[in-house]
Amino acid sequence: MDTNFVHADESETSLGLLLHPDMVDMDWAVDTEGKGYLPDGHFDKSVDPFVRPSRWSEGEGHFAIEIAATPEGVVGKATHGKAEKAKRPVAAILKYLTLLNDQILEAFPAGTVPPVEEVTLRTAAEMEPYLREPLSEGWKPVYALPRIGQGSNS
Repeated sequence: MDTNFVHADESETSLGLLLHPDMVDMDWAVDTEGKGYLPDGHFDKSVDPFVRPSRWSEGEGHFAIEIAATPEGVVGKATHGKAEKAKRPVAAILKYLTLLNDQILEAFPAGTVPPVEEVTLRTAAEMEPYLREPLSEGWKPVYALPRIGQGSNS
């Protein structure tokens, strides 16, 4: 990629052109810049690639909101998008997701979970209904878990 990732930019346009070329009309592609009020360098870019002192998400109030600064709906260089540019990143993402999936299944074969008492402040008996197969008899959704701690009745 030639530019840093932001929104509807070179990266996302390239991804769209690779995966859904029929849904991307490059005749409408435009290039824009976000509007910041401080010199560049204090805040990182949108996916924090430079590990700057402040993350991009912490910059609220130091940048114009996108609808005001870039009403086109693009923050970046959409015209730089090309399907070929997305092939290596997509392949790398898929390779990583395959590795992650394989390692999860190795650590926790289907039907198993990490030791409950090591990953939560609840007992295995308390968690049992929430770890059942969804919609099976006795199953409860995690949203039904009673709150623990300050402000709760537990």
